[in-house]
Amino acid sequence: MKLIATGTVAVMLALLPAPSLPPYRAFAQGSKDPLERVPKLLQVLDRDGFQVEPGSFIVLDPIANACAPKPLIPSAWYNNVQPYLAALLPRDWETQPSERVLPPAYFLRQDEAILVVGATPPPMAYFSFQTFLLARYNPKTVNYASPGNFFAPYEALFSYLGDTVNSLTIRTTGPSAFNRPMALISTGSRTTREGLRAALLAAGYEASIINTETLPSSLIRFGYGSADQFLFLMRTALAVGGNAVIDKYKNDVLTGKVMQVFRVRPKVQSAPHPLPAPVLRTRGTGHTEMDLFPVMEKLRQAILSRFSSYAAEELDTSLPVPEGYPAIQRDVPWLGPDKEGSAGYGRDANYLASSWFDLGDNDFAIVYGVDHATTGKATYSSASVYLDKTLAAGVQTVDSSTFEEFPGSADSYLAGDPAAGKFYVWKVARSCGGDPYCMEAKSPDLCASRIGPQPPVRIGFRAYAEPATRTGPSDAELIYDRVIVFRPKQ
Repeated sequence: MKLIATGTVAVMLALLPAPSLPPYRAFAQGSKDPLERVPKLLQVLDRDGFQVEPGSFIVLDPIANACAPKPLIPSAWYNNVQPYLAALLPRDWETQPSERVLPPAYFLRQDEAILVVGATPPPMAYFSFQTFLLARYNPKTVNYASPGNFFAPYEALFSYLGDTVNSLTIRTTGPSAFNRPMALISTGSRTTREGLRAALLAAGYEASIINTETLPSSLIRFGYGSADQFLFLMRTALAVGGNAVIDKYKNDVLTGKVMQVFRVRPKVQSAPHPLPAPVLRTRGTGHTEMDLFPVMEKLRQAILSRFSSYAAEELDTSLPVPEGYPAIQRDVPWLGPDKEGSAGYGRDANYLASSWFDLGDNDFAIVYGVDHATTGKATYSSASVYLDKTLAAGVQTVDSSTFEEFPGSADSYLAGDPAAGKFYVWKVARSCGGDPYCMEAKSPDLCASRIGPQPPVRIGFRAYAEPATRTGPSDAELIYDRVIVFRPKQ
């Protein structure tokens, strides 16, 4: 299988002021460049009894891969309207007959680790690194009825295995998390983790830049056979400076100029020394947005009044998919409509979504709510248009940077209300006709063979990384975003 790597990472100007940081290559002076010490690190690892298998990074574009002539995946998994970077590890150590469910998926022995060294991204609203349990072997599903019978005899759980290492939590040097040296060890073995930490220190890396990710043996089936398959993803969002900045960093990661990834294991297989399940960061602060609820109701009434000549359908907003740990426990794989697994749900965000709805050429929807970044409940929040119940393809999005770039979308509905600046109102239609406060619910050209001209629509909402908790906010503390669909009266 060939993985399609197309498109550029969709980013917009961040809300944060651009800090006076040097370009990420500017810190590469002598011992400060983490990649300059890689040769020494490899020598130390060999001396300390470790084998090393170099890998690389590739672009993982869910829509391109779901809509390819020979699709690699049955669904775009509610992609964040942007490609991701994924670790690609060679198959040299994988002697088992099982095929990977995706090219960047990989098997891992209990005493092995993924080791990443390099430079963090340039200034942006958010970035993260995380391993997912992508697929689990289940011989009962050899003939399971998924779209295209993808992955059998594996079920695609796509579940988190803990918290991310993100831009609010990453260990590095200097005054910020950006353009700085980092190392990341991802493993389920205490022995291997400590061995790699010692090797990094011996190679001259500072202890302050070493990050760890725990792969809990209690939840994972390690090995090379009928074992779990993993996916290591890097996510980025809203770079200061826009597309050009993030594209340069992305391309430098792809070519190994600023980041390298390795699979490492002891030359002699060690006895299992499992790490316990990680302590998760607690969602919620106890502080809510509920004081804004009367304004939200006022906004709702204003929207309904403005479009009273249309028939209105108010949709429910709810949690659309289970989190990773519940999905693993319940064995809920991604199998398509009406049986949605965790779909790459990360704990750094709160995920809400409207119900699915039909949208004719003369219909439109109004999406409205609180920009959670303005209340301090998120680093940034977004509303995205998804199409087709099976494909679940994100085609357009607005977020906190959009609301900053195009302010006042709620002002005419909340005239004179001092809280109006905390709210947004956006239209969704098949054609926007140049309206700047509008997202078009149109199928991408490359998906024409998968979905029709008027596929069902769903609006997904995300609130990323509450600064106070460094993880996704609690949904109980948020004012839920809402959707009203307006259709001509019969």
